[in-house]
Amino acid sequence: MNGKKTSKRIWIGGLLLILAWMFVIGCAANPPLTGDNQEKTPGSYTVVGIGPGDGDLLTLRAAEAICRADMVFCNPKTQQKLAAYVDFSGKQVVDGYGVLFRYYGRDCKKISQEEKKPRPPMDQEKKRPRGPMRCEEFHRKQAEFAAMVRDAVSSGKHVVLLSGGDPTIYGPDMWTVKELKELNPTVIPGLSAFNAANAALKVSLGEVMLTAPFKKEGSRDTIEQLAGHERATMVIFMPRDMQALFARLSASYPAQTPAAIISNAGVVGQEKVTMGTVGGFAADTSGIDRWRSIVYVGEAVGRAAFNPGLSSQPAAQGKFYLVGVGPGDADLITLRGKKVIESADLIFAHQRLKDKFQDVLSGKEVLTGYHRLFPFYGKPCAKVRPGDQRRERMSCEEYHQKQEEFAALVRAAVAKGKTVAMLDSGDPLVYGPCSWSLTELRDIETEVVPGLSCFNAANAALKAGVTEGKSSHSVILASGWSVEEMAVHQSTMVLFTMRTQFKKFIDGLSAHYDADTPVAIVFSAGYAEKERVMQGTLGTISDQVGTGRLPFEYLLYVGDFLSDGGRVAH
Repeated sequence: MNGKKTSKRIWIGGLLLILAWMFVIGCAANPPLTGDNQEKTPGSYTVVGIGPGDGDLLTLRAAEAICRADMVFCNPKTQQKLAAYVDFSGKQVVDGYGVLFRYYGRDCKKISQEEKKPRPPMDQEKKRPRGPMRCEEFHRKQAEFAAMVRDAVSSGKHVVLLSGGDPTIYGPDMWTVKELKELNPTVIPGLSAFNAANAALKVSLGEVMLTAPFKKEGSRDTIEQLAGHERATMVIFMPRDMQALFARLSASYPAQTPAAIISNAGVVGQEKVTMGTVGGFAADTSGIDRWRSIVYVGEAVGRAAFNPGLSSQPAAQGKFYLVGVGPGDADLITLRGKKVIESADLIFAHQRLKDKFQDVLSGKEVLTGYHRLFPFYGKPCAKVRPGDQRRERMSCEEYHQKQEEFAALVRAAVAKGKTVAMLDSGDPLVYGPCSWSLTELRDIETEVVPGLSCFNAANAALKAGVTEGKSSHSVILASGWSVEEMAVHQSTMVLFTMRTQFKKFIDGLSAHYDADTPVAIVFSAGYAEKERVMQGTLGTISDQVGTGRLPFEYLLYVGDFLSDGGRVAH
């Protein structure tokens, strides 16, 4: 029975990949339907995450949605960025409706005079002010946008709003999903600047605290409070005033704590990684583009495999790529990831990924059996505890042998000028099992192709902005060992469950959150046919789950962002 199910999954995944690639390639040759052959019903509205940086960080699913659209909301620079990958001819492209979230759903008359002072909206491309708008003007533009979308969808058109990065993480467009909930909108996940910056830094991350330099009285998840977790990495969006930010960080972290600033993440040729310490950056942040940067702080940063010195190695040398292929279906790979796979001479892939991408891998040299080799890496076997050894499928010595085999195969191929790629699910640097390879191969040129995390895909399934909580605007990515330690902030939390017992999570959360705190479980994130959302509260979710065994692929969310009355029902 399991074999039949696996075969069916492989067949569906392969078919989706073929269709998606055909659509991307054929979009320019097959313009959208118009005139008499236009599909009249049903119409649709979709928020499409287009990722950060260059246009090739678009996923195949996103490219297909744009190709299928009749009306596209985006600015000219976004259209230009994507023009090499998606054909816009024959579509109605509408500009002037980006970054309209401010004051959504609020009564302008009840807004304080201080808050009501005209503040400039942000230019999505330049990330700089473009001119002030009052509350009433925001409301007028919001109403205009909603009316245009409703009219188009009612006439059978497919409408998409292109949203930079991951629209659910500090994105400006999730208000549209609330406003147009009767249209049953869809959110297509996009890479976050976080995913692209991880790839640039080449840092393996576990516990992560995604935040911004907010200051809110009574909040438990300020930068100062989050800084107390030594084993977690703080990732700060929208740093803006770097001098003020590092003044706060230097008051909360030891001066020698590793830090990094990644600018223009995902933009080939412009991406810049600046390594340093909290104390060093507090003294000098000159030359940093604060508008296009993301800041990392924590001990893990000191272990980053970023090494600019290898970019000038002889052209005859090959290169190693760690390729994030995304979660779920095959069409959540990026165009960049697809291109690397097509150009690779030698590919390492788990059998499941080999099956999922069997069409593009056809005829290539693909090696399996080297996927999950991180256990005991860099650790003397004599120091491995018996309990840790019993949990693994191989002995410490066997893991070390396989790690050495893998490294030798890669180095031999690269020395011959070959392109080598290791395929990994999701974002390979967020709880990824292959990130150890970047440390091992620091002596050769390596590159990480960012991939969607299951976190990005699950956010889209929830159709909610995970950074839009009522009491918290931070998001903590945690696992079994850290759940109770991190729950003290009562922030939005996303728990990577893996093999941890569900009861352990609920018990850990219950020590800090009220029983009526909203909870959601996203099963099989990114699989179009299997994805499912279960919602409840911390006090009810255990009964809803029951005593049956949960599937391996699920994420657990907790936070009041789930209680927003404007969310789309599932």
